[in-house]
Amino acid sequence: MLAVPFTPPPVNPAPNGLYGATQWTPETGPTRWLDGGVQIRPAGNYGGETSFGVWNADWCASLDDLTPDDRKAGLRPENPAPFEAMTVWAADECDLTEPSQTEVHQRAAQVFRLEEQNAVERQFAARLLTDSDNPGQADDIVDAVSQLEDALGRTNTQGFIHASTGWAARAAQANLLIRSGTGLTTPLGHRWVFGGGYIAGLTSTLMATSQPFGWRSDVQVRTATDERANSFIAIAERSVVVGYERLVGAVEIG
Repeated sequence: MLAVPFTPPPVNPAPNGLYGATQWTPETGPTRWLDGGVQIRPAGNYGGETSFGVWNADWCASLDDLTPDDRKAGLRPENPAPFEAMTVWAADECDLTEPSQTEVHQRAAQVFRLEEQNAVERQFAARLLTDSDNPGQADDIVDAVSQLEDALGRTNTQGFIHASTGWAARAAQANLLIRSGTGLTTPLGHRWVFGGGYIAGLTSTLMATSQPFGWRSDVQVRTATDERANSFIAIAERSVVVGYERLVGAVEIG
């Protein structure tokens, strides 16, 4: 007798990762960012150290008594390089029978659903590493988180710490994971972003950023047939941009 066929139900993507931490911008018109990406302009949340100071000169000092350090000047930080769009896809193919076509369509959509975030995280990690020209060095995860919380503390903001999924167990062992709603935070409330795409993307480097922002098109599933090869093909795809206002810090664990 033939074996009884069984198809497991589709599973949901893991809740941790970049997508859950990203603030997505609703798309209401054409995706104009497909060609040139997105240019994020600093809003004054970061880089204030060049536009701020404490007045140390004497209250009755004359103009000649003032030094260049006494001058009040607002110097804006440079805009980060534009964040480029990427197109991620998944495909499946089989024969032209009606049950097969339904299966091909569903499989392409499910493969895309599970693989999309990891692919975007790998590309996002490459941009993080490009922006971190001089990462700090740490002996262990406690030292790394301490350095990143110091870097975020200097900005007086709550941030996001990106790390590969393997560091979650080590962070838990060091009491660095605190459950907050549906997410995990550090002792000072900075949100952990543990991503499967960061395993190859960031390896042993931890990154602290401002709020990630994202833009994405709708998922499109397109089909094609090759009658000579008795083949039905389905491709699921969409385009995505994820960016941030500021990379606050980076630490590599030795």
